[in-house]
Amino acid sequence: MADISSVDASLWWDSFTVLLTELENSSLSSDLPPNLAKKLKDNHAWFLDTLSRFKPPNQSSKEALNSKTLKIGSHQLSVQPHLKDKALQISSILLLDEVQSYIFVERSIKHNDAVADSMAPEFLHMMLIQYYKERQCLLKCIRWILMHAIHNGPVSEDNTMKEEARKLFHDGLESKLILFFDNLLSCSYPEQMDVELFTLWAEETLIEDNLVLDILFLAYYDSLCTCSGEMWKKFGALYKGILAGDYNLGKLAITAETQQLSYHAKVQLLLILIETLNLENVLQMVHDEVPYRKGKSTFSMTDVQEMDALVSTFNAFEMNEAGPLVLAWAVFLYLLLTLLEKDENNDLMEIDHISYVRQAFEAGSLRYCLEILECDILKDYDGPMCGYRSVLRTFISAFIASYEINLQPDDGNPTLILDILCKIYRGEESLCIQFWDKESFIDGPIRSLLCNLESEFPFRTVELVQLLSSLGEGTWPAECVYNFLNRSLGISSLFEINGDSQIVEAQQVVQVPGVQGLFIPAGTRGRVLRVVGENTALVRWEYTSSGIFVLLLHLAQEMYLDNKDEVAVTLDLLSRLVSFNTGICFAVMDISNSLQFDAVGLMNEQVEKRVWVVEIICNLIKKLPLNSGGAALMSMGIKILSIMLICSPSNVAAATLNANLFDMTLQTPVLNVGSNGLSSGSWLLSSKLARMLSIDCEQNSNDCPLAISVLDFTIQLVETGVEHDDLLALIIFSLQYILVNHEYWKYKTKHIRWKITLKVLELMKKCISSTPNYGKMGEIIRNVLFSDSSIHNTLFQIVCTTSHSLEKLHVSRVFDPMEIEGLQLAISSVLDILSVMLTKLSKDTSLNFPAFLQAVFSCTTKPVPVVTSVLSLISYFQDPAIQYEAVRFISMLFAIADCIQPFSYGITCFVPDNEIMDLRQSLSYILLEQSVSNEDLFVATVNLFTSAAHYQPSFIVAIFAPEENTKDHLSIGDAKLQKEETSPIHAVFRKPSLIDALVHYIERADDLIKSNPRILLCVLNFMIALWQGAPQYANLLESLRRHGKFWEHLANAISNIASSEISLPTSLKEKDAFNLAYAFHCQSSILGIMAYELFLQRKLFHAESTVKDAAESKEKEQNVTRTEKSKATNLHDLKGIWSSLFNDSILEKLIKSYTSYGNNSDIYNGAKVATSLFSVHVMMKLAVCDSGSLSVLLLQKIHEILAKLSIHPAFSELLSQYSQRGYSEGKELKKLILSDLYYHLQGELEGRKIGIGPFKELSQYLVESNFLGTYQHQFNEDAFTKNMFTKNVYLFDLAHLREDLRLDVWDCNNWRISKEVAEVMLRFLQDANSVMLLSSSKLSALKGLIAVLAVNHDSQGRATAGGRISDELIFTFMDNICQSFLSNVEILSSVLDASEDILNFLACEVELIFQLTRTVRKSLSLDVSLLVLKCASSGLRLLGSLKPAPSEANVIMKLLLTLLLSVLQSNSLNAHSGVVTKDNSGEVLSKISNATLGLLPILCNCVATSDHCMLSLSVMDLILRSFLTPRTWLPVLQNHLQLPVVMLKLHDRSSTSIPVIMKFFLTLARVRGGADMLYCSGFLSSVRVLFAESGEDFSTTSENLGGSCEKFVIPQDIWGLGLAVVTAMVKSLGDHSSGTAIVDSMIPYFFSEKAHFIIYSLNAPDFPSDDRDKKRPRAQRTFISLATLKETEHTLMLMCELAKHWHSWIKAIRNVDRQLREKCIHLLAFISRGSQRLGELSSRNAPLLCPPTLKEDFEISSKPSFVNSKNGWFALSPLGCVPKPKFSSFSTTPTHGQATESTDLIPKTCFSDTVALQVYRIAFLLLKFLCLQTEGAAKRAEEVGFVDLARFPELPMPEILHGLQDQAIAITTELCQANKQRVSPEIQDVCNLLMQILEMALHLELCVLQICRIRPVSGRVEDFSKEAKSLFSALEGHAFLKASRNSLKQMISCVYPGLLQAENFI
Repeated sequence: MADISSVDASLWWDSFTVLLTELENSSLSSDLPPNLAKKLKDNHAWFLDTLSRFKPPNQSSKEALNSKTLKIGSHQLSVQPHLKDKALQISSILLLDEVQSYIFVERSIKHNDAVADSMAPEFLHMMLIQYYKERQCLLKCIRWILMHAIHNGPVSEDNTMKEEARKLFHDGLESKLILFFDNLLSCSYPEQMDVELFTLWAEETLIEDNLVLDILFLAYYDSLCTCSGEMWKKFGALYKGILAGDYNLGKLAITAETQQLSYHAKVQLLLILIETLNLENVLQMVHDEVPYRKGKSTFSMTDVQEMDALVSTFNAFEMNEAGPLVLAWAVFLYLLLTLLEKDENNDLMEIDHISYVRQAFEAGSLRYCLEILECDILKDYDGPMCGYRSVLRTFISAFIASYEINLQPDDGNPTLILDILCKIYRGEESLCIQFWDKESFIDGPIRSLLCNLESEFPFRTVELVQLLSSLGEGTWPAECVYNFLNRSLGISSLFEINGDSQIVEAQQVVQVPGVQGLFIPAGTRGRVLRVVGENTALVRWEYTSSGIFVLLLHLAQEMYLDNKDEVAVTLDLLSRLVSFNTGICFAVMDISNSLQFDAVGLMNEQVEKRVWVVEIICNLIKKLPLNSGGAALMSMGIKILSIMLICSPSNVAAATLNANLFDMTLQTPVLNVGSNGLSSGSWLLSSKLARMLSIDCEQNSNDCPLAISVLDFTIQLVETGVEHDDLLALIIFSLQYILVNHEYWKYKTKHIRWKITLKVLELMKKCISSTPNYGKMGEIIRNVLFSDSSIHNTLFQIVCTTSHSLEKLHVSRVFDPMEIEGLQLAISSVLDILSVMLTKLSKDTSLNFPAFLQAVFSCTTKPVPVVTSVLSLISYFQDPAIQYEAVRFISMLFAIADCIQPFSYGITCFVPDNEIMDLRQSLSYILLEQSVSNEDLFVATVNLFTSAAHYQPSFIVAIFAPEENTKDHLSIGDAKLQKEETSPIHAVFRKPSLIDALVHYIERADDLIKSNPRILLCVLNFMIALWQGAPQYANLLESLRRHGKFWEHLANAISNIASSEISLPTSLKEKDAFNLAYAFHCQSSILGIMAYELFLQRKLFHAESTVKDAAESKEKEQNVTRTEKSKATNLHDLKGIWSSLFNDSILEKLIKSYTSYGNNSDIYNGAKVATSLFSVHVMMKLAVCDSGSLSVLLLQKIHEILAKLSIHPAFSELLSQYSQRGYSEGKELKKLILSDLYYHLQGELEGRKIGIGPFKELSQYLVESNFLGTYQHQFNEDAFTKNMFTKNVYLFDLAHLREDLRLDVWDCNNWRISKEVAEVMLRFLQDANSVMLLSSSKLSALKGLIAVLAVNHDSQGRATAGGRISDELIFTFMDNICQSFLSNVEILSSVLDASEDILNFLACEVELIFQLTRTVRKSLSLDVSLLVLKCASSGLRLLGSLKPAPSEANVIMKLLLTLLLSVLQSNSLNAHSGVVTKDNSGEVLSKISNATLGLLPILCNCVATSDHCMLSLSVMDLILRSFLTPRTWLPVLQNHLQLPVVMLKLHDRSSTSIPVIMKFFLTLARVRGGADMLYCSGFLSSVRVLFAESGEDFSTTSENLGGSCEKFVIPQDIWGLGLAVVTAMVKSLGDHSSGTAIVDSMIPYFFSEKAHFIIYSLNAPDFPSDDRDKKRPRAQRTFISLATLKETEHTLMLMCELAKHWHSWIKAIRNVDRQLREKCIHLLAFISRGSQRLGELSSRNAPLLCPPTLKEDFEISSKPSFVNSKNGWFALSPLGCVPKPKFSSFSTTPTHGQATESTDLIPKTCFSDTVALQVYRIAFLLLKFLCLQTEGAAKRAEEVGFVDLARFPELPMPEILHGLQDQAIAITTELCQANKQRVSPEIQDVCNLLMQILEMALHLELCVLQICRIRPVSGRVEDFSKEAKSLFSALEGHAFLKASRNSLKQMISCVYPGLLQAENFI
């Protein structure tokens, strides 16, 4: 077997089916696009050779199929064995070349999986159909080329179509076609074909006959080739032979379809023969009086004689089909004879053309012409019908011109001529245009005929109106007909005459018969047209009247209804005129304003002028009889009313509904029924309409069935927005009767059924979309739609058709193509409706599970479940519209099913396992092939994946499962593949995987984001959905990451779009705005994907690290390592990308692009002013009772605004002013004010501001009223709504607004000049929509950028991926954003109201600044800080002034306050760090202080708002503590701060706000003025209430220093901060009266009422047991927190401060003083003992277990130690400061034999240092309190004169004090020695604290020695001497400890006299 075989290149062809589709979709009015023009040129050879290019079987082709690969010219095919067998079988049946058969088979099964077995009869049938379809499409392509060339006409001579057509016939196409036609006429049935297929073969052969004749006809019609005499005789002979039965044309006519095709072929050949006589040219010569020999004639005299000889052989009596040809030949001869000159050959004179005419008439030639026009096959024929009718028109016109035709009632032939003319012109606009063109000489004879008919109007009305109705096809012809009738026509009537005079005169008034009230005035002269009786004649009077008016008067009279023909033609005329020309509709409705209307006296009737015509038609409809004629008339009448509804909705709707056209009655007023829905018994409809509908379908075959008219009428009523009981009943009748029952009606014309189906579905869709605009009526309609099972069953019966079933319909010959097309359109429409119904359902479907959803998800629906059938329809490639709607429906169903419990397990349960592969391959084909040819389908498909990823993960897993996991596996690209059973679709669809298809678009992201961002966006949204569900789609994500340069492609798309400058014009077209919005959303999605990936990798890295730490085996560790390498590689790529983005200017450009807001507010305001201008303009119209074409809904809105505007105080003021000034003489002042307001608003729109005054108030009221707010709708574009960063975008629904405005008809009425006002409004609204789209998309991109920055940096500002952004670059970013923010704030301050759009923008800008601030927290530039403070100040001031404040404003204020807190904290840290930098200069810091001072009044205002109170207090607290002196901030707070409001918030039961308030109060309390403010505001009473309330609300078990679990009922932060505030107040007020009052009241409170809390706070922890032999373990020790230590500190501070007030203190604590001192000594002993066994301790027996608990604790626990001491509690605290999880692996109480680790192994942290420092602060306060006690005892001893040892306070033992001394000396010595060069402020604070502890410990030791009268132990003296020596040595060179050192020496000299001198310390 050869690998490659080459065959003739001519065997290849590109599908003509596809080419024809492309040609038909191209525009006829312009030249072809280049790619399509190239295809035509490439196929020129096929067009020229036509069907002969399909070759017969060939042995070499058959052998070529044995190779693996087939090469056909430049094309290559892989030969697949299962397709080869089918091709060989088809080749033998179709007699087609084997290679071409193979090509054909492969293409045919591409989208056709109906049959898979090559032996199935269905498969052969399908192949035969597809083959002939391809042949016919080839012929249709040629026909389309010729029709396109004719359509363009001679104007475009260089047209591609014209050139191709000429070239084809220049190369000999004519002769080839004639030869092929001759062969077709002689062909016989193929012997190899089954007899069962004979009918199909016959039909297809006749279709090819028709197509060939069409092409030939078009060639002669457009003069692409000339028919010679010889060729004419050839056609004549063929025609004669066909009529005689010499050819197979008659033999093939074995069925109804083939009989029609055969008949049509004969007609085509007949018309070709008539056309090639060139009667038009002959008429032209007659018209121009050009002799025949000088004219352009194709026939010589000899040719004419020979042709005559042929015609003479036709026997019209035996072959009546030849009658028209004989008659046409007679006309040709007659005209030819008139062109002969006298001296020419007179042989033609001998031909008796009259005998030809007589023969033709006797054979019924005119009747045959009428039959041709009435033939069913021509009604929906896609061929050159206009050309065929044009030939007949020319033929009849020439006949009328040749032989004098007089249309007499008793003559049958002229009536036939009239019927023929009506059939010719009706439906052909081009022919009607030619008729009314006076330059058209061909129509001249017919125009004369029309004038003859007009002369007898209104005596003979039917013929005239019938002809005029046919001549009114199209806008301009309809206008011509109306003008012809509406002009002053003469009136003809019967009149008694005396004598033979042709001129008569009316002696008295003559009543015009049939027109009551229309008279011929006396004395009017008239001309006798003809005598119709002995003394009666038809007289044409010299009196004129409007023909239209006369016809309407006829209709208005009941007695006229007996003449059904006149009523029918009149209604038909009116229906056609108003349908084609809206201006005529207005003119007809306005005819009641004519003088003639008043003249006939109809105004005496109670009929409104504006609806007179409407009333006439309504009355006519109500009185129609119940028969087929009545049904036809009703249909036309309702159609007219439907069109009039468009022109004047409010007036016509009211008139028609009040007329009760269909005799509707209601048992109960429908709009008053309950909300539970409308039962079928609530409405009654007379059986007349139902019976009329049935009769019309069964007996009438008109173009507009009654059902269609009724449904159209109902749709128009719904569109008006009117609410009425009759309308509701009509809607429900349409849904519950027509929709449910119409399929069971009997139809005279089959395809009408599907027209009705589509129309009622259109009504259903309109009702669903209109329900939000209705009130109670909308609710009732909604309940019916969602609850009526009969409606659901009807819909499901249509849609439950699988793709396989539809494919079978195409194969079957039983179904008419029009029926199949109707079914397909119905399926598409039903799917659309079901999708819309799903969107209307609320999300909470679990509680409200309507019948509709039960039916949708039912598994018992026949023939298949709904979900199953719709999933199948996704694979129906023959109708992409069905695919699109099916995809949309399933996408919506995914979201709904997720909310419904019974179906939450997934939709895939509805898909049989064997169809999953087909569905997957169909979806893959759509992704790979449809993005260009059908973008909407592609987008919908990807959105389906996105929806599934969110709601139905099982579907994604099943569809995206690797194919190797399926049993139907096929290897991609495997030429040797063999498979026994497979669907044909598999062979073609074996494409790359779905993931590969999607990544293909990612690879093109750089190009797509500019050229077609919509496609890219939907793909990116799906990617985001995958990343959001990362745990479920881990394998898919890994597949995406494995594709090379995945991240690089995404980054390049952003980089390149950022590098290209995009200028935004002031006005954007809708498409451009969408593309820009899509592009920004693409950037948002890309950033979102990256953010998710960074977050995911961080989490995976953390999880894998944990797994690695806990790994139990080496194998696990190796697996983890491999995974880490994979993830690390991927993360490395992303890091590199981010580094490049940071280092380049890309990020800066992105930020500039995203934060530019532009003049959006101006556009918003312009739109509001434009809508106000329009509303005032409409109000002016309504003031003169002119509602125009506005919908009822829109009119109601404007009426409401007008009513409110009229009672506005400013309007009343203007009325008074205008009345006083005498404007308009006091009349119509309202109109005058509206007019002036209109011009004021117009000036405002043009830039001239309205001055302050009443008009300003009225304009502002209109702007704020926003009457078009109901036209704003949520933008539901999936690409936008599926973006995670996009909130709801509300746009103006311009389509709905245009529907309600109906601007297209404004040109036809007196609203023409108003159209510009509406168009200006629409332009502004469109600009506003564009701006909102762009703003939303930029906002989305900005949020994406913020997300990436947030994920890319941790809470400390460290970069987690990529390089860190340089501070300089960040400062540049922040500067740009701040400037943008300030400009936007300025814009916001100038607008009338704050739009949500700009507020969201401001929020994102603040958030971005905040994120950038986090990245440089340690080194934030103070210049940038100033700018941020300015932004915050401006923003808070403006947003705080908005009343009422929008929710978005509150969000921004919170963000601004948070940003302030962050920036100020940063600068506070810098200010206190001691680092001297340029930015920290005093000048800049003073600027910040000034800026913060300006913030204080704004923050005070924010405090009054509950949402911002806490943040504002936090910011103020930071400002007061860090940036301002009390002298500057205290006056501001005294003037602006509403302290009582803050005080009230202390009683708020939210425990989170109280600490913030207390911290702020603490700052205040540290200043005397602030403490006084607190005291005067009642802080003390508030804090007592707070403690009491907190005790009730916050009952929690808490730890204390003692570690015992007790019931502590006040939160620690509240208790401790409360103590701190009281302490600060006491300290600040001092001896002031307020301070004394506080002391006197608070000492008893704390140490009497709350004594147990004080004592509880002083409990000392238990030291771990040192008994190693103790076998019974101790009870579990309790953890404490840093907050507990701080609470103890606050308690001791209060005790120390109050103890200073000795007399008050000693009185109040008599009962607890001893207990307090004992607690203090015990706690001091605990601290002293801490370092005694330092080397023996471990984390298992740490003396103090204080792990981090709060967020702040964990943050500082990650920082290194700042003290770095190995002594005292700085060495002990790390043992107990390990986070709690670390303790979980071991007991906190060691048992015997447990090993202990060295304290050096546990790292010291900032947190452990903080805990140790807190311990020493407590020690300091304990010593201070005890010192105060000794001082008090000393004072008392001085007072009494002796020391009362019994009442002397308890003091610590010397050993306790020695331990503290040793710790202080050791740590201080260590720190001073380690930091000799430079000592940080933190170390200085530690050293100062320890020196004070050492001094006070010595002081207490001195007290103990003196009281106990003992001396220091000698050993202690020696030890202390050594320690002191090393301490003083270390203190050398540290100036900050000089004062402490001197004070310490004095104390040492007191305790150890002589020690200093002995050691030479002095």
